[in-house]
Amino acid sequence: MKGTHKQIMARKEAILSELEEKISKATIIIFTNYRGDLKGLTVKEIRDLRKKFRECKAEYKIAKNTLIAKVLKEKGIHGFDEYLQDPTALVLGYDDPVGTAKVLTTFAKEKKSVLQPEGLPLIKGAYLEGQKMDSDGAKSVATLPSKPEVLGSLLSLMIAPAQRMMGALNGSATNMVNLLENWNHERQEGKAE
Repeated sequence: MKGTHKQIMARKEAILSELEEKISKATIIIFTNYRGDLKGLTVKEIRDLRKKFRECKAEYKIAKNTLIAKVLKEKGIHGFDEYLQDPTALVLGYDDPVGTAKVLTTFAKEKKSVLQPEGLPLIKGAYLEGQKMDSDGAKSVATLPSKPEVLGSLLSLMIAPAQRMMGALNGSATNMVNLLENWNHERQEGKAE
């Protein structure tokens, strides 16, 4: 950061305040390394990833590890120092933690290479519902059904009895109509003879 000491401190305070607000609102926080061991994500790739996150009410925030650590400490979130060793970007999901994790893991799979077999960004771990998760735990969140999938299943369960009842009523009405038509047809044949 360049500028006078006062300007630098003001910018740091603004970043801290923004991070604090975002972490407070997040339903999931995923710690990532966007550089990897060799060649990291390009600016265009980070922009594309951020766009995908915006679509699922999440965001990708790159910040200094010391600032992230300070906010986590102020929020009473402990035990994440090991994830704050390499360059860090936070995935902050505000709505559906599973959907957010799916976007991240899908993007990382697309960025796999011989040089980066895990893909980028590397998932270091996560914080979900007061629990610390390692890399594998964070990735496993993406395998769960997302919020829309769960809601769709619930809706199907709720409307299934009504659909069965309508089917039974329609079937009964159809049977009654067929019975009446057959009776009428037989009656008319009896009159003709």
